[in-house]
Amino acid sequence: MPGTVCLVPEVPPTLSLLETAVHAVGGAERPGQVEMAEAVDHSIRTGEHLAVQAGTGTGKSLAYLVPSIRHAVAEDETVVVSTATIALQRQLVDRDLPRLAKALKTDLGREPKFAILKGRRNYLCMHRVHNGAPDEPEDAGLFDPFAVSRLGREVKRLHEWSSDTETGDRDELVPGVSEQAWRQVSVTARECLGVSKCPIGADCFAERARAEAGKADVVVTNHAMLAIDALEGYQVLPDHDVVVIDEAHDLVDRITSVATEELSGASVAMARAGAAGSSTRTSRTGWPRRATGWR
Repeated sequence: MPGTVCLVPEVPPTLSLLETAVHAVGGAERPGQVEMAEAVDHSIRTGEHLAVQAGTGTGKSLAYLVPSIRHAVAEDETVVVSTATIALQRQLVDRDLPRLAKALKTDLGREPKFAILKGRRNYLCMHRVHNGAPDEPEDAGLFDPFAVSRLGREVKRLHEWSSDTETGDRDELVPGVSEQAWRQVSVTARECLGVSKCPIGADCFAERARAEAGKADVVVTNHAMLAIDALEGYQVLPDHDVVVIDEAHDLVDRITSVATEELSGASVAMARAGAAGSSTRTSRTGWPRRATGWR
């Protein structure tokens, strides 16, 4: 029986893809952008770390996204892009990546896939929606009748929204709700029962987001998630071999906040509940072999 030969199109070089991308978005070639794209491409290919300080108007998003997408598609790998602010995350996911995916589809042989991944607290928890949240008697606002009334309206709205949303992403709820209301329908990673133990685990919005991220070429996340993935004993990001850190000047503060333990009523209750048992976890620390960051 004759064998089957699959021809995989050769991926164009980074600067060729950058030229296509710049033309597609109606921009003009910028020397600083070209230089940065070449440096990022070199860093990815050689495994060297790279730090870049790019001024306003450089066009740094395209300069790191184009070589990152090229690498992800050519090597069938995942690239993680980490930012400090929600505003930049939304810019990347809502504007830059969709335009790049369409512009580079022909040259790459397929349309690149991308996803955004946030902390578990950013997603609606259907178990909380159906079963309610623990009482928070320490919150003085609960004794304010106006606050109670507002909280009740917000929680009712969240319950109604839970039947319509496809992602459970808090940022998609417009207008938003107070933090107190959102706590009634969300959980932290430590409060989560786990997908295998939760009776609604199959419909978990956070797990769905993780599954989508696992299929993506580029995953956009935040510095806190990056720190948790590196420092905690469990994996929250999909397997990846390149990390791009935008807004790197905020990285230390975000990692410090993640690495600092904080006591709350819920954490004390969980510690008390688990005091009779014991647990062992293996720490998975360290960064991927290639990390690129800039200000």
